[in-house]
Amino acid sequence: MGERNRDRPASLRSEAGFSLAEIVITIAIVGVTFTALLGGMITAITVSSQHQRHATADALVRSAAEWVKDPARNPYVNCAGANTYGLTGVTIPTNYNVSMVVRYWNGALPSGAAYQPAFQSACPGSDAGLQQITITATAPDGTTTESVQVLKRATS
Repeated sequence: MGERNRDRPASLRSEAGFSLAEIVITIAIVGVTFTALLGGMITAITVSSQHQRHATADALVRSAAEWVKDPARNPYVNCAGANTYGLTGVTIPTNYNVSMVVRYWNGALPSGAAYQPAFQSACPGSDAGLQQITITATAPDGTTTESVQVLKRATS
């Protein structure tokens, strides 16, 4: 057998190779690295999905607010209810929910530089001509909610 080894080139005669310990350590390092990369990818996908739901809800609530503010499409209605102002021109993505809450100005006059009009849930005896409409859009999974407030006033 020794004669046969002498006839081979030095590179083929070598008994050098990887030991079992070196192979196990290499597999462990590759496994840890792969696990970290996979965890990072899963986190990126989750965050991206959440960001998409947030952006969609934000765009939806802003579109709804513009639609409600438009006096030609949604004229002011005295003592309007939650669904009085329609969103017929707003495309609502599948399974997203849009809701409106209307509050009514109590007619109190300004008193001071930091005056904020007071709004109440029930329509007063006579509508004072100013409504605070809170529009809320909710993503299908319920984890993302965006809201915007619009003040709508009577124009006549």
